[in-house]
Amino acid sequence: MRTARASRSRRSRSSGAHPALPASYQEIIERTPSLDPAEEALLLERAALGTAATRTLAKTAVSPTLRADLEARVKAGQYSKERLVLAYLRIVPEVVTAYSGRLPFMDLVQEGNVGLVRAAENYDPSHGTFAAFATRWVRRSVVRAIAAGARADVPGQDSGTPDSDAEQSVLRRRVRQALAHLDSVEARVLELRFGLVDGTARTLDEIGRRLNLTRDRVQQILEHALGRLRDVVAPLPAAA
Repeated sequence: MRTARASRSRRSRSSGAHPALPASYQEIIERTPSLDPAEEALLLERAALGTAATRTLAKTAVSPTLRADLEARVKAGQYSKERLVLAYLRIVPEVVTAYSGRLPFMDLVQEGNVGLVRAAENYDPSHGTFAAFATRWVRRSVVRAIAAGARADVPGQDSGTPDSDAEQSVLRRRVRQALAHLDSVEARVLELRFGLVDGTARTLDEIGRRLNLTRDRVQQILEHALGRLRDVVAPLPAAA
């Protein structure tokens, strides 16, 4: 019964695919199973525990035993955030479709992907469900990219921007800087996993085959790259 429901859900999602969406990106969406409420609640709990553990490790001297426990929570939290991003990847083209024509479609998808990653990093239950929270982050990222593009296209436009727009501009610059300063393999794994370059998100197995690495090694590289990316993104204040 669950398989049938999932199949119907996936068919309904693929039927609304934008023609500019790469088939491989759409395939990832269709192949990634939806989360039931219990699964999502568990992932969100582990993500929050991982974030708290990261802060503790960064600020507090702990015993070797406690450090091992906290590092395990960090790893579980990173996996949970990654799983949330993949499960909600479908909302990015759904949001972007409403803004088609403002910028190249896949440029907007990439901006939406960044917003989705930030949603997974910054989720707070007080702001509502994760689905609603992630949709707001994706939409905000897309809208600000469009606004930045519009300002760039207007001759003589005042370069001054509101604080929120300035923060988004800084975020995009920091993300690019983070990718630029990662080890080349780390940057490539991150780009392939979340489709940051071509909009095509790939599985760990697919990345491993492409880079001639084991799945476990890809997972290790991804966790390290996400940690470094989080160090760049985290200083910006979270938005509701």
